[in-house]
Amino acid sequence: MSNIKQILEQKVSEFNGRIKDEPKFSGVIEGKERSICISVSDGNNYTTNLKDMHLEMFEESEDTSKDLVVTATSDVLISLINKEMSPIKAYMTGELKVKASLTDMLLLKKLF
Repeated sequence: MSNIKQILEQKVSEFNGRIKDEPKFSGVIEGKERSICISVSDGNNYTTNLKDMHLEMFEESEDTSKDLVVTATSDVLISLINKEMSPIKAYMTGELKVKASLTDMLLLKKLF
C-alpha cells in the first residue's frame, strides 16, 4: 500500500471521528454529499464520497470527474497534509491544482 493511500485512510478515520464526536463540525457536514478525487500526478488517483454524514475510504480509480479534484505530486500532498507547506503557496506556484467550488474548497480544508 502506498504511503499516500495510508495517509488518506488515516485522514478519513480522523474526519469520520470528528463527525461523530464534534456536534459543531457535524453540523457543517450535515446534508452535504460530495465526490472527491485526489489525483497524484506521480502516482494513482484516489476517490471517495461524502454521504449521509460519512466519508468512505479512498479507492484507486481512473475516474477524475468528481465534485472536488485535487492534483499534486505525492511529495507536495504529503507536505500539505503534514502542514509543512502552505496550501496557498502551493496553489499560487502551480504545485497544487484544485477544481472545486468555494464551498467545496472549505470542505476540503476541513478534511485535511
